Amino acid sequence: MNPIFREAAASVTMGWVLGVTTVLFLSAFLFWTWWAWTARNKAKWEAASRLPFTDGGDS
Repeated sequence: MNPIFREAAASVTMGWVLGVTTVLFLSAFLFWTWWAWTARNKAKWEAASRLPFTDGGDS
């Protein structure tokens, strides 16, 4: 096989791998963002946002 064709085939294969990886990571990020902003998690995030203002004891 011609070395130029072999290199081109490897480049195309790597391009597909990188493209699929990008789509997977983008999907994971969008899912995580959606999950964080759901109304079900609002109370948990509100409690976490007040943590820096607590003294560590029960209030």
